[in-house]
Amino acid sequence: MKTLQRTLLAGVLASLAFSPTLFAGQAVLNLKDADIRVVIEQVSKLTGKTFVLDPRVQGQRITILSQHMMDEKEIYDTFLTILKVYGFAAVETNGVVKIMQEQGARQENVPVYAEGGRRFTGDELVTRVIKVEYVDANQLVPVLRALVPQSGHFAPYARTNVLVIVDTAANLNRIVEIVRQIDKASEEEIEVIALKHASADEVVRILENLDRQGNKGEDPMNRPRYTADVRTNSILLAAEGKARIRLRGMIAQLDQPVSSGGNTKVIYLHYAKAEDLVKVLTGVSQQLEKAEEGKKADTAAARSRTGGNFSIDAHEETNALVISASPDMMRSLEAIIRQLDIRRAQVHVEAMIVEISDNLARELGVQWLFAERGDNPEVPGGGTNFTNTGPGIFQIAAAARQLDGEDGTSDAVNQLLGNLSGITFGLGRIRDDGFSFAAFIKALGSTTDSNILSMPSVTTLDNEEAEFLAGQEVPFITGSTLGSNNTNPFNQVERKEIGIKLKIKPQVNEGNAVRLSIEQEVSSIAGNTGVDIVTNKRAIKNSVLVEDGDTIVLGGLVDEDVQESVQKVPLLGDIPILGHLFKSQKSTKIKRNLMVFIRPTIIRDASSSSQLSARKYDALREMQKVEQEKGINLMPSTDTPMLPEWQERPINENGRSDESRYQQDSASEVVTPTEDSTEQENPAQQEGQ
Repeated sequence: MKTLQRTLLAGVLASLAFSPTLFAGQAVLNLKDADIRVVIEQVSKLTGKTFVLDPRVQGQRITILSQHMMDEKEIYDTFLTILKVYGFAAVETNGVVKIMQEQGARQENVPVYAEGGRRFTGDELVTRVIKVEYVDANQLVPVLRALVPQSGHFAPYARTNVLVIVDTAANLNRIVEIVRQIDKASEEEIEVIALKHASADEVVRILENLDRQGNKGEDPMNRPRYTADVRTNSILLAAEGKARIRLRGMIAQLDQPVSSGGNTKVIYLHYAKAEDLVKVLTGVSQQLEKAEEGKKADTAAARSRTGGNFSIDAHEETNALVISASPDMMRSLEAIIRQLDIRRAQVHVEAMIVEISDNLARELGVQWLFAERGDNPEVPGGGTNFTNTGPGIFQIAAAARQLDGEDGTSDAVNQLLGNLSGITFGLGRIRDDGFSFAAFIKALGSTTDSNILSMPSVTTLDNEEAEFLAGQEVPFITGSTLGSNNTNPFNQVERKEIGIKLKIKPQVNEGNAVRLSIEQEVSSIAGNTGVDIVTNKRAIKNSVLVEDGDTIVLGGLVDEDVQESVQKVPLLGDIPILGHLFKSQKSTKIKRNLMVFIRPTIIRDASSSSQLSARKYDALREMQKVEQEKGINLMPSTDTPMLPEWQERPINENGRSDESRYQQDSASEVVTPTEDSTEQENPAQQEGQ
């Protein structure tokens, strides 16, 4: 009874403590040590909003003093501020406001701010996407991270250069204002500087080396940027005012004519083979030299300017080209090398060879014989002998007469009886003296089904031939020579490859089409004959055009063979029912389906190659896992072989394109010694720097 009284008293005091004075849709809030649930109930009545409370929202005592009138919006904003002070947040969804602890509120369906839509103010929880125009969004992370509380969410999205923030509307407005102050356009301008004497990519390489050494601590976004246009031998320079003036003067000092008539460069290739490029560049250089001489009426004057000769050699150990030529020719050759020294696509080709066969056979035959050996010439001899279903009864009877009396066995009988299959029933007596007879019945039905799937695969470079073989080298006798005494023959043996062969040469065309030149062969050993080994061979050779990742049928064979064999005694074998005693029948039906499919996959980069290899690797490893779980019979404590886990290739964070890397590392100039130059810079030392 006392507990009930205390509860009623607490409710009365709480309602008195929260005593809003209503006047024309407004109220004055005065709270003194009021329970938070009572406050939420009163705010619901004043604003007309529906609240859903988390069970953990209880026990807090709230005090607020106010002397002026507030409308519904001001009351609700004040209420949100009270919740934030006490570690709670309100999330409105579909007209229902959920009140929960602030830490978990960001995982709820927080409303998203949209331009021109509803305005959010105060401490209402909002999600906002802030677009950054000029500054890298990742660079704003250390600046703004401290402004977002732990209960909020803050993350940059690099692909669209935006910031995603979940926080109160008041704090978001402050963050947006800060971003607007920071996100301003740079004073950077782009200038094209044409060179007259120096090579554009060589000047860019020098500037990049100086930039790396002198601006290690500077923000990369504020550094000058430059790239070479080899076609026009120009440099595209992007920098702010003072830096652009400084670099322009440095480029002018580097763009000076060389003192000697020619120069020598060592160009390290990244993808192409140096030996292959020597032939191409030699032919191009001859044409360039003729064109230069044709421009001048005086050939001697042309030779004095071009140097008259050029030299292109390959260094296999470092896969580099050593070129000596005039500056003009050198620039032309470098442009050609850059276009040829590219990463070539690879093609992974999977072949699928499917062979399905269905063989049916039925045999039924009756054979018998009788004969008289002795002094009674009046008893005739005879019988039926059929060989279409196996050895004839005359062969078996002849071999039976050779049985050894001691052990009752004979190799001839064993060999003949071993060739019999199915159900065979026989009886008889073979005597050297007297009446002999024998008879047996043979019945056989056989069904042979086969489903063979072979999937050879191989990966090769574009326009490079590749070959795959899985099989054996089988010896075949091609000749024989006897010795002097016609003994000990000497056999000449040739070994041939038997198994699955796949030879391809892919050519990646425009788009995602692949032209494939294919030679596919499947061979196997069928058995021995009186002469030598017999092999089965299925081969196809053609050229097809396939889209990347598509499967195409190269060819196939559908073969159906039905054969019937009947051996009988004329007239007697045609008698209904009784005729089966005088004949032997055999029927066979063979149906084969053979199809060859091919599927190419273009691999254009290291990531695609790694993904394809990982998929094949993991599939094989999963098969090993299944075998390992089964274990080894009689050796339960022994593990089966298992591939290690696939190791992912580390991600390259350099951020340079292949062209810029080529400009930095591809060429090292070796200055031809003259009277004014006595020192030669080692290209290996340049690479080490």
